[in-house]
This record gives sequence, structure tokens and C-alpha cells, in this order.
Amino acid sequence: MLLAEITDMHLMDGGVPAYGTIDTRAYLERAIATIAALTPQPDALLVAGDISEDGTPGSYALFREMVAPLGMPVYVIPGNHDAREPMRAAFAQDGYMPVAGPLDYAVDLGALTLVALDTLEEGEPYGTFSAGQCDWLGGTLATLSGKPAIVMLHHPPFPTGAKMDEIGCRDGDAIGAVIAEFNNVEIVLAGHFHRSMHRSWAGTMANICSSTAHQIGLDLAHRPGFKVFMEPPQIQLLHWQDGAGLSVHQVPVGAFECVHESG
Repeated sequence: MLLAEITDMHLMDGGVPAYGTIDTRAYLERAIATIAALTPQPDALLVAGDISEDGTPGSYALFREMVAPLGMPVYVIPGNHDAREPMRAAFAQDGYMPVAGPLDYAVDLGALTLVALDTLEEGEPYGTFSAGQCDWLGGTLATLSGKPAIVMLHHPPFPTGAKMDEIGCRDGDAIGAVIAEFNNVEIVLAGHFHRSMHRSWAGTMANICSSTAHQIGLDLAHRPGFKVFMEPPQIQLLHWQDGAGLSVHQVPVGAFECVHESG
């Protein structure tokens, strides 16, 4: 099984540039082209939040229109820039969104199960996850009876050591305590950070995917403010092999010249 992952597209209604200067639509087009050129094609696309910059129905309609040519299932969660009810309405036709409450859900992908968590605290940059949601997460993982699972959420529930921890998931320890009870969570996927990062956490792997557009400068000194850079964006590929487990590959977005080929 091969899964593609993208995050933090920050689309605007009508595809206008985010913050007036960043053509997030064009950057997403390049990411989609990179996915479309893959051999073999992924079985599904995972989207770790912040599809939208402005939370408008038009931004979600634009996203759906842009990814439709890939012809693969698309599974999304909300980020801090998203709006829960417009997102629910935009993806209701796909059949996996709950009809009310947080946008937490689980879907059977065959060899793996995707467990998606809604950490959106609307109006705030940080994330939250209630005690009731933790109960749902534990019950969902228990029903899998050891089948391998991927947990995906927007706000990193684990410390990164960087300034972005200030607006991470405030209930990360509670999420980690649930995940640590199970040995079938292969990886925890997050976005929000706008750069790639990996660590061990709660007895498993934890990973942050880069944005398809702009990246946040790495700041381990926690200086005031945030700096945005147009560093090369990436997508992620999650490759599951029976008997070998899960591997994660970062793939730079764009077309690159092959300068040598052997064999």
C-alpha cells in the first residue's frame, strides 16, 4: 500500500494569493502534479489540515476540483485555519465525515486503518482534544484488535523543541497516554509546523509533513515572531509492505533533471 500525504495548502476563495503574496493555488498544483507523476500511483491521499486559509466554502470547492483528477480517495482533517462546518459540508458526499460533533473518524484502507483526529479550537491557533475525544480514540484503537493504524491530526501533540510548540496541541499528553496503551499505531502524522520533522513519541513514530507552499523558519531559540520562507515544499509517501512494516519518504515538489542513469 502506498499513501500520499500533503498538508497546509492555505487556499483562498477564488484561488487568490494567501497573505496577498503567496500563490498557494499554484503551489498546490505543483504538488498534485508531483503526485500524478508517481509510479506506482498512491492508493489514497491524506490531508493533514489547513486546506483553507479563510475557511470559506469556495476554498474547499477549489481544493476538491484540484485533487479530483488524481482519481483516488482523499481523507481530510481540519487545521486551525479551517472552519469545521464548511469542511463537513464540503466532504459529506465522501461518506466518512461524522454528521455532527468533532470531525473524528476512522476508515479502513485495507492493510491499514486511518484514525483521523479533529484538534481544531475555532478562533485559536493552538489545538485541543477533549476527554470525550480521548475516550473515542481509545475505543477506536481497541476495536482494531491489533490491526496496524495510522493516526493523523493537524496540531502536533508532541514537543518539537521549536517555537511552534507555543501553538501545538494543548492536550497532546492526553493523546499520547492513549496511544501508548496500544502497540498497533504505526505512526502519528501531523501538519501545522510548515516543515518536516520526525521523532519517537508515545511508543511509536511521530512525523510532521512540510507545507505544499510556504515553510516556517526553524527557531530553536524561541525568538519573538515567526519568519516565513519559500523553502522547497515536499509531499510525503507512506509505504506499507507486509512483513516489513511502514516506511516514510519525503519527496520534493517539482521536476528535477536526471543527471546519471546506470543499468
